[in-house]
Amino acid sequence: MPSPPRAPGRLTTALLTLLLTLFTLAAGQPASAVAPRPPAQGADPAVVAALTRAAEPLRTTEPAGPFTDLRPFGRSVGNARLVGLGEGSHGTHEFFTLHHRLFRYLVANKGFATYSREAGWNAGLDVNEWVQGGPGDIREIIRRNFQSDWVLFATEEYAQLFEWMRTYNASHDHRHKLQYMGFDVGPIEPALYDKVLAYVAKHYPDLEQRFTELYSGHPTGSVEAATTEFRHRPPAERQDLARRAQEAYELLAAQRPAPDPIDLHSAASIAQSTRFYAYPDTEQGETDSLQFRDRTMAENVAWWHRLTGDKMVVSAHNSHVAYLDTDPSFTRQGGFLRQWFGRDYTNLRTAFYEGSFNSTYETAAGGIGVRAFTVGPPEPGFNEYTLGAVPCDRYFLDLRTLPSPARQWAARPHLNRFFGGFWEPTDIEEIALSKYSDMLIFVRRSTAAQMVPGAS
Repeated sequence: MPSPPRAPGRLTTALLTLLLTLFTLAAGQPASAVAPRPPAQGADPAVVAALTRAAEPLRTTEPAGPFTDLRPFGRSVGNARLVGLGEGSHGTHEFFTLHHRLFRYLVANKGFATYSREAGWNAGLDVNEWVQGGPGDIREIIRRNFQSDWVLFATEEYAQLFEWMRTYNASHDHRHKLQYMGFDVGPIEPALYDKVLAYVAKHYPDLEQRFTELYSGHPTGSVEAATTEFRHRPPAERQDLARRAQEAYELLAAQRPAPDPIDLHSAASIAQSTRFYAYPDTEQGETDSLQFRDRTMAENVAWWHRLTGDKMVVSAHNSHVAYLDTDPSFTRQGGFLRQWFGRDYTNLRTAFYEGSFNSTYETAAGGIGVRAFTVGPPEPGFNEYTLGAVPCDRYFLDLRTLPSPARQWAARPHLNRFFGGFWEPTDIEEIALSKYSDMLIFVRRSTAAQMVPGAS
């Protein structure tokens, strides 16, 4: 079974058992089955009052319409060139459309041009070709590419983002084209092997035989089939293919004239994904693979920024765009970006009070399926409980400029729900909001994202 996105520092099983007697979660039930609590019960009234003074109400989370309510967000972004947009779950309609809306604002008001995503490199190539005016059906491109752990991104909300980007590009000259880029180290994308082999055959024919040997035995078929099959190979086979993929990348990088950077990165992506899945099947191996993932995702974003010069949205789970991790020995993608870019990188997290969202599960055949879950309000003591006491359905906060005593509250660790790719009711962490993120958008009710037909 694929490992869930990391939530390091989660509470011990004994403590979770105790907490779960207090923490009402109605997984898979309609929202009406959960009895709502008075939002202010158990929240410090002085903290709630300070948060209410600082909260900037949002007109909507939908992408269309005027942006006047986003001016506080724009002031908080300032001159940053990379903006991490976190999502509190991978399956919430409001978070997907909110990212779309914030990207539109950043394009119009800050000159942003790339929407990068926690998704595969080849998925990014195919989507980017389409948003530049290429042929095909965007929903078929989504179905073909967003599979396996990334099936949660095969949504109508993303199809509509891509359609807007394509329309925008059709009405602007080449200097203002929007681009889409996938920066994740997975999944296994068989089409990349074919692209690299075709590129080598055309530009470095003397290397064609060697590359065929280095890529022999590579995974084939659909993204989901290839990823599932590769994960179940013996460790020695995975490690051998990862070693040969790295050798192929280094061989191509050494060629003169230098290869096209996009095609070279395709070879790099093959090496990255096979290495990610080749770590030992141990607890330490899983930790090492996840650290490799966050660092490499940050490196891929930095590489694209150097290549294009674009201002970029970096869209991923809250935990990836954050500055810190609950395990101090673990560095997140956002932590690396802050180290390398300083104040040119800023981030925003999202959270919700109650509602529905999509998450994945392992099918009987060993693949990945999608289903909707519903949760009720959090219990007192959780970050989301206090945030939900603010009398506003959706609002923006700059966590760096909160008035007292909200500033002190946000700087202290509190319980926080964690909705990862594979959600369990026991997924709880303890974080200090203002130490992990610069900004926050809170939504009272979450609804499940709409999957593209045939994607799940």
